[in-house]
Amino acid sequence: MRSILVVTSSFLPLVQAQAKARRAEPRLVVVDHPIGGLSPEEFAGREEAAYAGVVAELRGMGELS
Repeated sequence: MRSILVVTSSFLPLVQAQAKARRAEPRLVVVDHPIGGLSPEEFAGREEAAYAGVVAELRGMGELS
């Protein structure tokens, strides 16, 4: 199953370590930390970055043209 993981920058080292331990190569979209506790205006930039990253990964996987 192909997937894309959206992760905040603070958790990236943990995700990479876990992926290495499991011999996995996840497709990652990294956004700025934190996500929680933000105003809608503050969250909007992270949301847009995540969306753009997911779209780029989907295109790279041949799922979008």
